Amino acid sequence: MKAMKTLMQIALVLLLSSTLIYAEGSKETGGADRTYEMSISYGGASGGEDDISAKEFKKRIEEKSNGRIEVKLYGNEQLGKEVDIVNMLELGNVDMAIMGTTVHQQAAPEYNIWSAYYIFTNSDEVMHVLNGPIGDRVEKAMLDNKGIRIIGYGLRGPRHLTSLRPIRKAADVKGLKIRIPLQPIYVESWKTLGAQPQAIAYGELYMALRQGIVEAQENPLAYIYAPHFDEVQDYVNQTAHQRAFFTYVVSEKFFQKLPADLQELVIAEGEGITQFHNELQAAGEEDYRKKLQEKGMEFIEVDVASFQQALKDIPNQFADSWVPGLYDDIRAEIANM
Repeated sequence: MKAMKTLMQIALVLLLSSTLIYAEGSKETGGADRTYEMSISYGGASGGEDDISAKEFKKRIEEKSNGRIEVKLYGNEQLGKEVDIVNMLELGNVDMAIMGTTVHQQAAPEYNIWSAYYIFTNSDEVMHVLNGPIGDRVEKAMLDNKGIRIIGYGLRGPRHLTSLRPIRKAADVKGLKIRIPLQPIYVESWKTLGAQPQAIAYGELYMALRQGIVEAQENPLAYIYAPHFDEVQDYVNQTAHQRAFFTYVVSEKFFQKLPADLQELVIAEGEGITQFHNELQAAGEEDYRKKLQEKGMEFIEVDVASFQQALKDIPNQFADSWVPGLYDDIRAEIANM
């Protein structure tokens, strides 16, 4: 009986060993029958540009890989704030993310000029620079610094200033109590304009506006409409002071696990989702404008040149934070469009 039990234990060990050897062999060869789970993190809630685009990316990847890649979506910051997700991408704990400029700030800070105001005057300039030689330098830096690979960009709507009184020129900003994200270049820009900037969490902003803690804020139209800022703000002053974007990034640890054909698929669909995202954003921008007007908000034409003139020296104040000549390189690349 004891001998029989010993033989059974030996057989079980051999069976487990052969299973592990087979599994490890399959993992190393990246066989065509192996499936890969791909987690995607993003901050938007259901219906946001990043959420809709993430769902479309999932559909395309799963269909075109014939089920070899299974995508799991984690929206609405389920896996953490952007600052946390950057670290998780580096470690390989998250496979992909759709992010704002936080990933640039942490993974390629020497190129994180994107928060400066009035670098770009339209969406074409944004995509031209990001998809050109400067964008190539950014991608290499991010990959070298943190093992994070950029596979695409998706536009966000330009940021506009909302307020309780109309703002038609830069001088009208003087004394304005405004909520802004807490980044040094934002703070310095609004102080230069004569405003009184305050840092308030986005989730607490509606009540801060209602209670008069601040009287103004700045965001893309989508982020003005979603939290019902129309109930506590009267004007959308079309400053378009910043043209931001989402960055589609993949953990290099995950990317290198994939066989060559699936790597090519991820790269190709990264390019494809850029076009989908940008068409979605363009259509949504006009829709949000109409909805906000229907809710009573008045859109104000702004003397943008007066804002540009007032803020023209800001990039020079932060130039030491970026690679030498970056701002001039961007201006030159735009001039050659």
